[in-house]
Amino acid sequence: MDPTLITSSLLVLRSIGSEPPLIKGRIPILGVAFEWFYEPGAFLESIRKRNGWIYTLYMAGLIGITQVLTQGRVFSAPIFFAFLNKQLFGFSDATMDDNRFRDALNTKLSKMSQIVELLTATYRGFVDETSGYNMYTASATALFGPSFPIQKTFEPYIVFEENLLSYIRKVPRFLNPSGYNARDRTLEIIGQFFTDDEKVAKSSELVRELREVFQRPEYGYTRPEDFAGYFLSIVFASKSNSVPAAFWYIAHIVSDVELKTEVENIIAANYNKATGSFDWDELCRDELLVSCFKETARLMSNVTSGRYVTQDTILKVAADPLNTGSDWKKSVKEYELHKGDSVLVIGNLIHWDPQAYPEPMRWIGKRFLEENKGKLVMHADEWRSYLPWGGGGHMCPGRHLALVEAVVQCVYILWYFDVEPIDKLPSMFIKHKYGTGVIRPDKPFNVTFKRRTIPLQ
Repeated sequence: MDPTLITSSLLVLRSIGSEPPLIKGRIPILGVAFEWFYEPGAFLESIRKRNGWIYTLYMAGLIGITQVLTQGRVFSAPIFFAFLNKQLFGFSDATMDDNRFRDALNTKLSKMSQIVELLTATYRGFVDETSGYNMYTASATALFGPSFPIQKTFEPYIVFEENLLSYIRKVPRFLNPSGYNARDRTLEIIGQFFTDDEKVAKSSELVRELREVFQRPEYGYTRPEDFAGYFLSIVFASKSNSVPAAFWYIAHIVSDVELKTEVENIIAANYNKATGSFDWDELCRDELLVSCFKETARLMSNVTSGRYVTQDTILKVAADPLNTGSDWKKSVKEYELHKGDSVLVIGNLIHWDPQAYPEPMRWIGKRFLEENKGKLVMHADEWRSYLPWGGGGHMCPGRHLALVEAVVQCVYILWYFDVEPIDKLPSMFIKHKYGTGVIRPDKPFNVTFKRRTIPLQ
């Protein structure tokens, strides 16, 4: 149940032998490019229904194969992410190739107690002191501190975000100068900030500790370009994933009157009047709050998880994953994968599959409660059908941060305000942003904020 996309730099005109069947489309050279760019999710699902999970797409000279990802040394995560970090975020060659250095950074990022302190202090100030609320500003301030050039970075970053697929597809600069210039400008601003000792001294503790790793004698990465690529990826994790995930999380909760009441009761039950603080450990472990977040990630995540094929291999795939009888081996087919292909797990094909999740396009906050196992989440013990964060040893290190950030924002908003929707929930906008992060709303979501005179009881 793990459909993936394999892309190759080779120009293939037909499938040979046991290679996956080729879907060429009707337009020479472009192949199925128009269908892909117009509505890629629906297009891939229609192909899957006709051809099963395994097939090749001919698209503007590039080849994609929808596949089933298996674990093993044949599929390498570090090689793939080295390509992605270089193409998308502009990592310097030195930092990209140093595994010990990246492990040291991830160790710092894993200090969740420190991050919770940053988030709670920042969000409480934003919600308590102002009637307005800006998720991006609050998130960036919490992670980087008040000295980080949030507003200065915002405009070029938005242009960068709009052009993510251009960098991944290696679109030449002359075909997209504005996109590449925006990325260069964003990297320049971030690099300048992290080489300014005075500004970094006023930043968050997390930023100071991460910068300390860069400057250790065994690494000595002190150039602006060394800092810029890595911290652009942190901005991306916050702005393009955690912030929209928190938006959908809160928007769905406040749109369901009964669910909102339950969540408000949970918040009130975990507030300590004596200390004037919340029990964040309990809130981030609460079964209902976690279920709502998992459901948000299932429905709204629009991401891929990549692997690089290190050697030619044969992949065996059962045509019918539900066939557990004695004759299941009769339906197994063998497909050839070639060294040099890149395997990208397409999460939506799994998360929106009705065989795995009944009513897949409906947000059900209680879907992941234990009582709904086998009812709203099918085959959980047999299929690896939940992977908004990737899988294996290279799962997204920001997954815990995303949960904490959504819970903290939800708690403070509902603690200080009674929120009532004016509009219906907006639809999801994907199309040209397919595979680039958490899905955005197609229009604003208007609500009323009424400050509470009496705290939640």
